[in-house]
Amino acid sequence: AFQDLVYGWNRHEVANVEGDPVILKSDGFPTYHLACVVDDHHMGISHVLRGSEWLVSTSKHLLLYQALGWQPPRFAHLPLLLNRDGSKLSKRQGDIFLEHFAAADFLPDALLDIIT
Repeated sequence: AFQDLVYGWNRHEVANVEGDPVILKSDGFPTYHLACVVDDHHMGISHVLRGSEWLVSTSKHLLLYQALGWQPPRFAHLPLLLNRDGSKLSKRQGDIFLEHFAAADFLPDALLDIIT
């Protein structure tokens, strides 16, 4: 169990739901789960902010931190920002750059309010 800074207490029984998680692919490359834990640890990340779709993976990440003997960061999972069609907003699509919002006369405080 862990306390998410947004959603409160959560628990995902990794062993019961997934069995033994894969952390290295057959080609020897790490999965996202191992890579993000190692990367965040070596960068000294204290807080991880990510989309709510990763909430269920946090228990797996915490198990990796424990297995490696590392102190985990705090986690906050944020509701997803969606496109008009309901798909997840992506940095790889559309006019999502701050410059586009400024050119359309959006106020900085309005953007902050929408995102939070």
